Amino acid sequence: MIIYDFIHGYQPFDPLVFIPKWIKKNLKDKFLPTSLAMKKGLIPRAVQLQGWTIESWLKAKKPIRDLAKETIKNLKIANQKGKIEIGISAYTHPVLPMLSSDLIKTQIILDRQAVEQYLGKVTWFWPPEGAVDQRTLKVIHQVCPDLTLLIPDKVIGRYNFNEFVKIRFKDGFQKAAVFNCLLKDLFMNAEDYRRKPRYIRRPKHLPKDLVWAQARRAVHSPKIFLRILEYLDKSNFILMRDWENAGSKKGLRKISMAVGGRVIKDIGNFLKLKDRIDFRLPSQVNWGKAKVISVNKIIPGSWDMESIPKNPFPWWQPSKQGRIWRRCKPFRKKRMIEWQGLIKEFNQVFQQKIKEGGGLERAIKDKKFRDLLKWTLPALHSCVGWHYFAKRDWKPDYQYSRQALKSIVFPALKKLKNEKINYDKSTTN
Repeated sequence: MIIYDFIHGYQPFDPLVFIPKWIKKNLKDKFLPTSLAMKKGLIPRAVQLQGWTIESWLKAKKPIRDLAKETIKNLKIANQKGKIEIGISAYTHPVLPMLSSDLIKTQIILDRQAVEQYLGKVTWFWPPEGAVDQRTLKVIHQVCPDLTLLIPDKVIGRYNFNEFVKIRFKDGFQKAAVFNCLLKDLFMNAEDYRRKPRYIRRPKHLPKDLVWAQARRAVHSPKIFLRILEYLDKSNFILMRDWENAGSKKGLRKISMAVGGRVIKDIGNFLKLKDRIDFRLPSQVNWGKAKVISVNKIIPGSWDMESIPKNPFPWWQPSKQGRIWRRCKPFRKKRMIEWQGLIKEFNQVFQQKIKEGGGLERAIKDKKFRDLLKWTLPALHSCVGWHYFAKRDWKPDYQYSRQALKSIVFPALKKLKNEKINYDKSTTN
């Protein structure tokens, strides 16, 4: 049995005005210990860490900055030694289909610059929230055709699917890893569900004799995790999840062991499965056997099991005719509409700015403009909408969204609208 383990790291905050309590805790208890384990080569995996998160960590005061420096150093060494492979995403974790094509390009360019600066060579790309459509993939292909895409199985119309494919564009092909949304949800969220979700109750999705009380412990029990893999009946698995495992809320099973004189905790049950599972890196894939899929066959979708073609981005751009929208309270609907309006306004102001700068290619070369973008792009991060609209089982934090709007989104949009850029003539001529 082979597993390709992809993890996504993202911590949305402003080091000057808004630092949630869990920033320091996650760095100390999750990011730093697992980065040391990766440096030692204990956990072969593909790792993606948001550029905005890295730079915010390093701008923060002690002890956050010191914890971050050690974490980043460990990851860079692990990458150089070939123990892990680094991925990029969009700089401030927006839902890409909600942005203009120029804004998508900007997010990718800035994230790649930041990640390569701090972590080294990058080999793959993760669209935030797994949210893609045909236009988004075409834009990503224009900016980074050399990177392997990581996309959810539902965007190619499949269920319980794990395969490496090639996506065909007009000017060539791009490699893509298609991950299993069902496995992701079981691994990240099962212990939060009070009742077995509807998509698991449906026939042929999971066997009836799989006891839900046991399935909820998949993230903590190596034995149960193996049982679920056997139930899913695949020889290869592409597991995409939040870093160690933020989505499980309570964290992974605690395993203590000494590494380099330090005790490593919360590095997951994988260490107990290395004799049963062959953990591999994306570079070890045999692409010669990969199937070819046309980009025109891509269906809009995201990494959540609630995502369907008629409602592809349910927690950020919910369909007004969908079940999720109907069940939400009026004040949440109002906040969601307000947040979507802010993103639309940001798109419009951004397009005007790059027009003044002579187009995106020229404007983004200007340091003053890049500095403005790094200050303002956090307004687009996806957690604001998610915490307002996500299902209760996931324990969303409405106060986070309220504070983020006040401390990050509104000030960023105001600054983008009011800031006058005197573009460097050498970049605009």
